[in-house]
Amino acid sequence: MTVTDTPVLIVGAGPVGLATALVLGRHGVRSVVCERYSGVNPHPRAHVVNTRSMELLRAWGVTDAVLRDAVDPQWTHNIRWKQTLSGRDLGRINLADGPGEDILRRIDASPEVLTSCAQDRVQQHLLDAVLAQGMATLRYDTTVLDVTDRGGDVEVAVESGQRQETLRARYAVAADGATGVIRDALGIGLEGPPVLGHQLNIYFHADLSPWTSRDPALLIWAINSVSPGVFIGMDGDRRWTFQRSFDPATESPADYPPERCAQIIRDAVGVDELDVEIRAVGPWTMAARTAKHYRSGRVFLTGDAAHQFPPTGGLGMNTGLADADNLAWKLAAVINGWAPEDLLDSYESERRPVALDNARHSVGNALKMADAGIGPDTGDIAARLESPDPEVAAEARRRLAAAIPVQRPHFDALNQEIGYVYGPGRPEATDAPPSATDFRPSAVRGARLPHAWVERADARVSTLDLLIPGFTLIVGPAGGVWADAFAAVAESVPSHTVVVGRDIVSTDGTGLEQLGIPADGAVLVRPDGHIAWSSAEGTCEDSLSAALYELLTATRAAA
Repeated sequence: MTVTDTPVLIVGAGPVGLATALVLGRHGVRSVVCERYSGVNPHPRAHVVNTRSMELLRAWGVTDAVLRDAVDPQWTHNIRWKQTLSGRDLGRINLADGPGEDILRRIDASPEVLTSCAQDRVQQHLLDAVLAQGMATLRYDTTVLDVTDRGGDVEVAVESGQRQETLRARYAVAADGATGVIRDALGIGLEGPPVLGHQLNIYFHADLSPWTSRDPALLIWAINSVSPGVFIGMDGDRRWTFQRSFDPATESPADYPPERCAQIIRDAVGVDELDVEIRAVGPWTMAARTAKHYRSGRVFLTGDAAHQFPPTGGLGMNTGLADADNLAWKLAAVINGWAPEDLLDSYESERRPVALDNARHSVGNALKMADAGIGPDTGDIAARLESPDPEVAAEARRRLAAAIPVQRPHFDALNQEIGYVYGPGRPEATDAPPSATDFRPSAVRGARLPHAWVERADARVSTLDLLIPGFTLIVGPAGGVWADAFAAVAESVPSHTVVVGRDIVSTDGTGLEQLGIPADGAVLVRPDGHIAWSSAEGTCEDSLSAALYELLTATRAAA
């Protein structure tokens, strides 16, 4: 048995585990990532990369690579309902035809937009970034057998081939997915409604361009009695997945050999002679469950190990990437000695409410989709659509056409993507759920820093591009007193100051009032892009010092 020490050990090299390693590396913290499989899973699985995730990827230098593998933006605008892919149109949602104010709000909200890129491609680009950074050791074909919190560190037993060894880390991060074993081993339970259903994901290659090239769509639901399900275009070309219902009580994946799956696809397309190459088949459970705790001593849960949502909203991987960003900077702050151990408790208190709200949103979407022919009543709706009585079929089409537009918030939920607020600014649990679409930028503590275009060194950049792996103080042109106070209190913390009028100027001449920065004001931004403090909270330098002391005083006292 050998023993290897590392600051952070990450279990799982999926997108969330790799993002955790990448952010730790940006803060100068090394990690070891253990993955039981031999490499990136080629099954596309998730595909939505929402606005906030694109912003994070932008900060991590990965956006351009992801966009090269993403589908053309015109694909993301359309969601279609058909009887078969080659058959009758039943309805559609075109997000580009939405209310003008909603479209402008989305354009003005961020330097990035929601896109669709297959999860395996996102994962590969994160892996490339981690390897280029050189701060993490990737150990594929390595299974974690046991995790033991010893108080001062974590001991992790692993197996690679026939060899067993022990790794020691100051902290461990479980990013081992919904079926990972660490959460259960820690005795952390899940809460949420009963299982919502079971699905079979068929990944295949085929040329569907005769039915998609002139009218592309991100999702195409096929509502029929023979082969109902949803087509998801993964690359705008030949890579597709088809999701259909699956009953684990009466069938197993072995009942779906390639020949049967190919016929399922042909039936859903409505073309018997279609050439289909089946690449992978796998069942999955549609659930909305959240871990009761995100931390057990020195071990943290993140991504699907901490929460699972129905895909109705595309929030699973995206919530996990934001988990990684939140947790990693806090681990780095503690490991590097500029924040107290107590800071790590805020990971759960900030991220778990976001997961609970995303679960609520996703379940609500799933229930509403039943009216649009997606869910347990699909068979009945398909039967009416196919009725030999033309009046029955016509009425079924009318009802479906009326139900489809109501689903728009499912696919256009900007406030759900970037509008969440940590801490005191977060709505109380008793408040009515906020609108998923009605995003209004806010510079309150805990909110994401609002985006605005500014000029820096003759280049047009977003305010989000001003941030560093540390604290950033953005100061109004007459706010020198805040810059001086910040320099005094943050001398041992990774930080920098940006002065409006000196370092940046507004591109539209309106100033940066939308950031909550009057001429004599300032706003302090955390490493994860969320606001730590605003001069609106106080008019003296002590208010800035107090905000930083919430993170720093305990460390200084212990030093």
